[in-house]
Amino acid sequence: MLIRVVSSMMILVMILTSVAPAQGLTTRRSRDPFKPVPSSTPMSNMGVDSTAVAQPRVIPRGFDAPVDPKTYVIGPGDQFLMFFKSTGQEIPLRVLPEGTVLVPNAGLVRAAGLTIEAFRAELARTLSSFYRKSEFFCELVIPREFVVYVLGEVTRPGPVAMLPPFRLDTAITAAGGITDNGSERSVEIRKQGEPVRTVDQVKFHRLGDVTMNPMLHEGQIVFVPSRGLACDVVGEVWRPGTYELLADETVMDLVALAGGFTTNAEQGEIVLEQLSQDEQVTIFKMDAEAARTTPVTDRDVIVVPDKRSFPGIDYVRVQGGGGRDGRIYLQEGETLQSFLPRFIRLRNDFDLPHARIERKTGDGTFEFIPVDLSKVLEGDSVDVKLQTGDVINIPKLEDVVFVAGEVVEPGDIDFQRGLPAGRYIAMAGGPSERGSIDKLQIFDSYGNRRDANRDSVVYRGETILVKRRTGVILGNLFFGFVSLTSLFLSVYAVIQTSD
Repeated sequence: MLIRVVSSMMILVMILTSVAPAQGLTTRRSRDPFKPVPSSTPMSNMGVDSTAVAQPRVIPRGFDAPVDPKTYVIGPGDQFLMFFKSTGQEIPLRVLPEGTVLVPNAGLVRAAGLTIEAFRAELARTLSSFYRKSEFFCELVIPREFVVYVLGEVTRPGPVAMLPPFRLDTAITAAGGITDNGSERSVEIRKQGEPVRTVDQVKFHRLGDVTMNPMLHEGQIVFVPSRGLACDVVGEVWRPGTYELLADETVMDLVALAGGFTTNAEQGEIVLEQLSQDEQVTIFKMDAEAARTTPVTDRDVIVVPDKRSFPGIDYVRVQGGGGRDGRIYLQEGETLQSFLPRFIRLRNDFDLPHARIERKTGDGTFEFIPVDLSKVLEGDSVDVKLQTGDVINIPKLEDVVFVAGEVVEPGDIDFQRGLPAGRYIAMAGGPSERGSIDKLQIFDSYGNRRDANRDSVVYRGETILVKRRTGVILGNLFFGFVSLTSLFLSVYAVIQTSD
């Protein structure tokens, strides 16, 4: 038994000592010469739990523009391919951690900190001593991977692994984007702890200013500060809202960030509302030319009015109908019949026969003019001349019947054509103990009332009111009379006793 245990342990030791070196040797031999080498030893190999350490988020490979050999700065980890034209020989080159490249038969050549163009010149100068009249090419094959820290008001602050050339917005996106409290307009790019550039990402995203989305390099830190001053832009701009404010910006600068004027903007009547320190409001009116030089301060409100709101343009408003809601321009002398084709469409799930025109009268009151749009569409001779400010209201057909009053479960029930009132009351749980199924009132959607019973036909959108039984009402009156009589007798007895 002892011999068997010892033999098993020896076999296990032999397996462990043979597998580990073999795996490492296989990895080294099969490695792609142009595959990036990890920049550091994995934390798990150093006795540290890698899940407890913030790992860089790797941005996928991709380029938004070709690498410029005049501006690309080489660093440790960049991989090149050198090709000799005369022999067809290919030599892979990797920039070592010390910033040099080891060239066979030529030694070390300085690379880090040089542009690709300068490195090619340095390489040609070095090789001229070893390879006479040998024409070669040297091209960047795989850019190095480096880490940029994205800190401040981002969703996931920390390191981001990047492959150059990558731009600022890519790193911010990899960090989860800027939070609601972060400043999109004052993003800092820092070097050795000091800001070297401040970037306005809003101008890049909204105005297409590519200079506000620079390339990033090793050793840089992206810092997103908290938002600063802000103002509101409302009215006829394409993207109204609250915008962060930078120093010396004007009204037109903020209008541009808000997408510019819409086609309905009254550019000659721009309003700037400024709130002073003592909370007093000052109003300034200006045209677009003056807005180019008028500065904006914290908490200002820029109002771009709608030119259709000014006098001289007739319009009506439409509510309902399933077509064109809102304000519609009105021709002089236009009638309802000539106006209807401009609705685009009128859906049959709206109550066309019960449309109304809401009109404000000279004394400030309102009148409601009933119109049967279904007859107007058929060319009925009865027509209404429209006035500016009229509101054409077309109610939606209710596909329910409402049951209220003395029923078990009052509420709405799906409408079914031809059903009498008694069926709807039954679907509402029937009348309560005090309710009468033959003592009903039915109201249409406009409040018109009619008396009914269980056999009365109910129409779409109407309300059935179940009233109390007559006996219940008389009983309540009787008990009320008895209670009042008892109270009177009690008071009389007290008075007699006191006498």
